[in-house]
This record gives sequence, structure tokens and C-alpha cells, in this order.
Amino acid sequence: MALKNRTTIKLNKKHEGKEFRNEFRFVGLVKPVRKKEVDGDNWFDVPFYQNTKTQTKKDRRVLQFNVETAYRNELKVELAGMEKDVAYIYSSKHKKSAPVDWNDRENKAAYPDETYHYIQQEWDKTEAISKYLVEGMWVDVRGHYEFDKFENDEGQEFKSVKRIIDNVYPLKNGEVEIKGLKKDDAFRVYDSESEGIQLGFGKANDEGVAAIKVGWLNPEGGELFVCKLDGETEGKRTKLEYTEDGVETDRITVRNNVTNDIQLIALDGKKEYVPYVRNFKSPDFFEVNSFEMQIGIKSTYQDEQTKDTKVNAVYLAYGKEKSVPKDVELTVYHKEAEEGKTPFADAFARLNRLDFLVVEGIDNNRAEFAMVEVEESEDDNPFEDVGEKVASYEQVSTGTKKGLEILTYVGGTYKKELLTDEEITEEQQNEDPFSSVNISDDDLPF
Repeated sequence: MALKNRTTIKLNKKHEGKEFRNEFRFVGLVKPVRKKEVDGDNWFDVPFYQNTKTQTKKDRRVLQFNVETAYRNELKVELAGMEKDVAYIYSSKHKKSAPVDWNDRENKAAYPDETYHYIQQEWDKTEAISKYLVEGMWVDVRGHYEFDKFENDEGQEFKSVKRIIDNVYPLKNGEVEIKGLKKDDAFRVYDSESEGIQLGFGKANDEGVAAIKVGWLNPEGGELFVCKLDGETEGKRTKLEYTEDGVETDRITVRNNVTNDIQLIALDGKKEYVPYVRNFKSPDFFEVNSFEMQIGIKSTYQDEQTKDTKVNAVYLAYGKEKSVPKDVELTVYHKEAEEGKTPFADAFARLNRLDFLVVEGIDNNRAEFAMVEVEESEDDNPFEDVGEKVASYEQVSTGTKKGLEILTYVGGTYKKELLTDEEITEEQQNEDPFSSVNISDDDLPF
């Protein structure tokens, strides 16, 4: 993943304030968010999608779920939306957007011409994603962070980091192969006989075979529907029932629970496709969990013992009258560098207030474990001191690792004293730059 034009800082057209950008990508297993009862000790699963009311009695749609990117690293992602007065449409041909009445947002007859399309708003996006999201599916989530502060009932101030969903892409865990075709015959695969979610699209090759990657398929089996295209006109959908292994007919083969590729960005900046194993315990599994962020520096602190560096950064967000500075705390964990090189954490400790740079990192909310030897517990145990016994081990929790961890700096983006004190100073500023940070905890007001 990479921000476009990394060194370019967006300027607000109205007040010309700087507006930073960030993005994240998480690939993993969908799980429900769990919350504790307000007046009890029990925990419950929060529904993925809810229709709620705001304090002013306005309708509000909420989508929230956890993405497990690695064993016991569960990240809460969310999206909320309300109805608006105006929606926006965009034309690639004209390279501009235009406002339309909210009730006409999907009415193409109200558009200036046929080149415009609706820019889906949060109100519609939450519902659309909820229709195909199920517990246990694997997804590729793209989004961005929003930073804020809030006070609890005791008046304690907390910093919050929300992971806002931009798009959710189900991973392709199946294949549909159709034989006996003409080159370029095109097909779509759906999850239902009418309407429904499109699971895949493909065309026949020179050999007359269409190999279509599809997903998400139910790992235990289910049904899908295949239809042939004549231009953009769909033919009748053919129903196929499949098992955990798939199904095979004279011309169509469905394969289920297969390993498919995901797109990554190689070191040279080019796209590459690599097999992604959906099993945390497999030796071939690798974690896809990354963020990239433009930040300004307020202060840094390096621990004398661990040599880890805390980065107290500022993120300039959109504001109507001026850009709004948001506090962000990140960590650079110390690692020994090659001979003659500076440890990364040491370099960050030398950054100065008002500096600007772009960083890449990983989002942590993970339980950490260690294997420890089981000690003898019985008094007067005759085997306590013998040397011939076989040691046994058990897994124990060593705590949790939370927060945004910086892994690398994007070369060429460092700008010394690019910012001003006025830009990074809030009207009411917290004097403690390293106060506790809660990363999308269940206690946040969402």
C-alpha cells in the first residue's frame, strides 16, 4: 500500500490549511465485536449492522466488526452514516463532481449526463457491506484512521483512534471453471437467483475455458448462480449446489476452500500477486496489516532502558475554518542496526518539533504469549531434582501489545520544520503529551 504523491500535502481550498492523509489495509478473519453488559459481568456479541438513533432522534446506521489479522490480533473497524440533504455524483470524463438531491442520488435521470455515477455515502455503504458480511469469512479491509479525544463520566480524558472503513473486499476462496466456450464468452457468478451479490466475473480464454475466481463461498457448502453475458445483458442464472469440496458437472466445475492470490506492493513499488493462506497456524501464513500516514512532530521520548522511542505526533485533519490538529501517539521499538548504521528508534528520537515525514507501520491489539516450563508442584516430589525427566511446557499470556507501531520511514518525505506552532496547537491542549491511549476500545462512544 502507498499513498499517492506521498510528499504532497493537500491544501484546503477555502482556508489553505494543510490536511494530512493516511490509510490502512487489514486482511483477516471476520469476528463480532464483544462488549460487556453495562450492569453485569457477562459479555455479548455486537451485531455487525444496526439501525440506531442519535441523541437528536435522527436515524443512524452503524457497521462494526473485528478483523483478526494474525493469531489474537483483533482490530475493530467501523463505519456510521446518516441521511443527508445532498449527495454527490462524479464523472471521470468531465473530471468533476456535482451535487444532487439526496432522494435522487441513485436516479440517473437526474444526472447531468450518463457519464456520472453516484459516490456511495456512508448511509448506503454500511447497509451494502452488511448484506454480504458474515462471521468466519476472510476479508481485505481498506480504510483510514480518525483521531479524537473524549471524556468519561469521571472527567478523565482519553485519546481515541477509530479505524474507519472505506471498502471491504471478501477474499476469493473458490473457483468456477466453465468449458466448451468460445473465446471471450463472458460470465458472472452470483449468490442468489435474482439481484444478490456478484461473487466473480470472467471470460473464456483461447482454449474456450473460463476460470473465474469467486468468493466468498460458504466453506461448508451452499449454492451459487452462473449467468452468461450478451454485452451487458444477463442471461438466465443457472443454479449450482456445492459442498465443502465443490461440485462437478459435464461443463462446470466448482472448487471450494481453495487458496487464492492477494495483491501486494513489492519493494520496487510494482504490484504482485502471492498466495495467501487462511490459517494462522500454518508455516506459510503471513500477516497483512499495514498503515501509512503523514505526520508532524510535537515531541519524542526515548526510554533509557528499552531504547524504544515514543513519538508524540500531530495529524492535521479537515476543519471548516482551519485545519484541526489531532494528537497521535506512535511507538518505534528498538532493534539493533547493522554495523555502521543508526538504529531506527534512535533516528526518531532525534526528530525535532515541527518536522514532517511519512511513516509506515503496523496496528497492534494483540495478546502476547510465551512457552514456559511447567514446574513441579507437589511437596516432597521424588522426581524434582532428577535429570532424566522430560520437561513439559505450557503457553501463558505475557500481556498485550497495543497501538500504532512505526516500522519504517518513507525515504525523501522528511521535511525539517515544515510546520508552524500555530498549525499544530489546539485551542485547548492536553499538557501531558504521553497520556494513555485507547485504540478503539469497546468503551468508546460508538
